[in-house]
Amino acid sequence: MYIENGRDLFRGIMILVAVALAWRVNLTAGLILAVFVGMMTLQSVFTDWCLIDLILYPMGLKKKLDGKG
Repeated sequence: MYIENGRDLFRGIMILVAVALAWRVNLTAGLILAVFVGMMTLQSVFTDWCLIDLILYPMGLKKKLDGKG
């Protein structure tokens, strides 16, 4: 698995957690979590870095070679 796949997996899990949190516990808390995940996703598009990389890199996940060099 590559770091990009790990990011997508974590984002998907966090979105599902946000929905469950909003539905079962507190709507506001679920929406705040969903907004945070969305902001981090937008930020990672522009910087190619995400907060979850701090956990995924030590786990041994590597970047996908994109053919740019």
